[in-house]
Amino acid sequence: MTKILISDFDNTLYTSESELENNIKSINNFINNGNIFVIATGRSYIDISKFTEKYKIQFSYLICNDGGTIFDENGNLIYRKDIPSNVVNDIYKYLEKNNLLGITYFDTGFDYVKFPNQYTNAIIIRDINKEKSINILKFIVNNYNSVHGYISDYWINITARSVTKSNGIKIISEINNYDKDNIFTIGDTINDISMIQDYNGACMKNSTNDLKSICKKTFDSVAEYIDYIKKI
Repeated sequence: MTKILISDFDNTLYTSESELENNIKSINNFINNGNIFVIATGRSYIDISKFTEKYKIQFSYLICNDGGTIFDENGNLIYRKDIPSNVVNDIYKYLEKNNLLGITYFDTGFDYVKFPNQYTNAIIIRDINKEKSINILKFIVNNYNSVHGYISDYWINITARSVTKSNGIKIISEINNYDKDNIFTIGDTINDISMIQDYNGACMKNSTNDLKSICKKTFDSVAEYIDYIKKI
């Protein structure tokens, strides 16, 4: 029975260099036994690829920008959901008016740019002041119902409203006819909630309280979670 493991990256798969190496060994063994491994991250493709290439992490899919883009193991784009261009332009004007462009990047799906072009998959704004960041996020999501967002450790993250990690998993499941009962997920923070709730979910012991509140199982590492999955 093929099992599919979807893991968040930061503070889940990658908590430290030594822990990442241990997780990779477990992942390789998991894959060699006929199973599937997928990374689901808030990072862009250009960001996460640096890590997968450096550490030679095997995967079948990369769900990037929290589900805004999906790439296969060969780097082929198989799905994207962009922010509507008229909304991007309006947000750009708001950011310009409030002198926020210097800390803002527009993700094309393949690269970061300082000015929006025809395709914007995500907008990230540096979180410099938490109170100010909360007000920026509130303004954007309250005025544009086609987007949603959250504040991570360092950034305000804006994507199209339908974009979630759970939806990304749904897309690759439909492509491959994965059995939902055989899909396992693990993460550590707010943008992992959807996939933890919708699939067989677990969270890291260092997870944020909002995730822990909906998570029934906690683990110290992805490797430990893989050991648990093998016994099911």
